[in-house]
Amino acid sequence: MSSPVIVVGGGITGLAAAYDLVQQGRTVVLLEADTRLGGKINSGPVTGAGLAFDVDMAADGFLARQPDVVDLCHELGLGDQLVAPSGAPAYIWFDGALRNIPTPSVLGVPFDIASIENSDLISPAGTADFVARIDKPANPLVGDASVGEVLRPRVGDEVFERLIDPLLGGINAGEADRLSIEAGAAQLADAARAGGSLPVALRAQVDASLAAAAGPVFNGLRGGSHQLIDALGAALGDRVRISTPAERLEPTGGGWRVWADGEAIDASRVILASPSWVTAGLIAPYVPESAAMLAGVSYGDAILVTFVIDKSKIANPLNGSGFLVPRSQGLLMTACSWSSSKWGHYDDGIHAILRVSAGRTDDLRWLDMSTADIVDALRRELVTTIGLAGEPTARATPWRQSLPQYRPGHFDRCDDIDAQLAAEAPGLTVTGAQMRGLGLPACVRQGRAAAQA
Repeated sequence: MSSPVIVVGGGITGLAAAYDLVQQGRTVVLLEADTRLGGKINSGPVTGAGLAFDVDMAADGFLARQPDVVDLCHELGLGDQLVAPSGAPAYIWFDGALRNIPTPSVLGVPFDIASIENSDLISPAGTADFVARIDKPANPLVGDASVGEVLRPRVGDEVFERLIDPLLGGINAGEADRLSIEAGAAQLADAARAGGSLPVALRAQVDASLAAAAGPVFNGLRGGSHQLIDALGAALGDRVRISTPAERLEPTGGGWRVWADGEAIDASRVILASPSWVTAGLIAPYVPESAAMLAGVSYGDAILVTFVIDKSKIANPLNGSGFLVPRSQGLLMTACSWSSSKWGHYDDGIHAILRVSAGRTDDLRWLDMSTADIVDALRRELVTTIGLAGEPTARATPWRQSLPQYRPGHFDRCDDIDAQLAAEAPGLTVTGAQMRGLGLPACVRQGRAAAQA
């Protein structure tokens, strides 16, 4: 009997890799250090809220135009659970009011001058700055750079700070000024590489997307994202060992030996889908340069507080999907998702469900606060922003060291890691969110690609 393939890490990337290996008929062992599978994907009740369903504790949707998760859901028999969001607009909280986001745009970058001129979000001076810059031809981007380096000169500081950074920085708990445009905003990188007029390049992307559109841009799972984890776990069965961290690796000549919970397991291959600091420690004796690059990946800390309250207790009608908060506004919250308006399966006709995020790499206030103080601070900010009255039921979910920060040159470093492993530690594969993609489709795609390697 041949040695198994060992997958280290039971987040979505590791689960996708293990599932794909099983589909190939391979023998698989998946090691997960935590007491549960799923990593950053989890759903659960909001205790005391009176809801008849679970609510996601992190990601509540994924890009459907990247088919990796959609295809996997169909394979697992979850196709009938796929749902689309309402498509209602999002807003920006600025200067004491919720303001419309200028459209059309790509990843927060507007490319229609009239939409900025008619916006109450951008000042006359900011509008004039945008108009003076946006149509100026630029040389094609070569290599990688930060989103700020590329876009501040093209749109001006005001548009960048009020529109682009709240989206690209906020969703990653980071800063768009330090985010790799290649790794963190591929559509914008493609437009920058085209050179010439930015609006022309962005409009071409939108036109191509509309022409190819078949179905929603985003999907979620009715009943919660944990259904995907549960289905993968069921498909893997006793191949999964939870509460079993990989402790060390050693080469065996024709493969690798993995030590876990005091047991040595011989493997033909090892797929490492664990957090970067865990993976770095495991591979350091064999590829120290790669280990150093992985150890150098920084992570963002965030917290998600889910508030549930009777809809009658909120002055705002919640006709939208939520709002983003620029860092200039000084709020603790970075975003508020109106989940009961955004997703039909979260609307019971009675309760408003608000998922409020806090935390950025340059704003760590919440780490020095008690959970009760965080909840109270965010509740008070909801009073200010949407007219919340009364005391909502709340559930706080901290995500420490959860969001890898892609700095310029990130993909080059990933390529270097792959090359060093192939040359000096064949049979080891490193994958996961710290490598080539934060979203669920990118993680599933990486996991399945690792299984096929």
